[in-house]
Amino acid sequence: MCSSLVMAKCLSHPLNKTIKVLIPRLKLDTFLNMYFRDTEQILADDHNHDCKAGDWLLVRKLDQPLSLRVNHRVEKVVYRAGHIVDPLSGKRSLGY
Repeated sequence: MCSSLVMAKCLSHPLNKTIKVLIPRLKLDTFLNMYFRDTEQILADDHNHDCKAGDWLLVRKLDQPLSLRVNHRVEKVVYRAGHIVDPLSGKRSLGY
């Protein structure tokens, strides 16, 4: 990961205080010179238990991993599932 703070979508709660998140990215194909959608699934620490499946989150990479597979922590919930509102117009919008 090139940045320590990324936007991710919560998929599920496989373990206690641990969530599985999906990070969407655009990957460049140099042969076609086009970007294609790509995703990465990681495990993140949810110490407050405030994330549910479908929520959009800010996830920060930790300096020292909590375990072999968990090396990210949830900073905050940006959008709750089903409640995505455009900040400029104030109207609800369709999700990702």
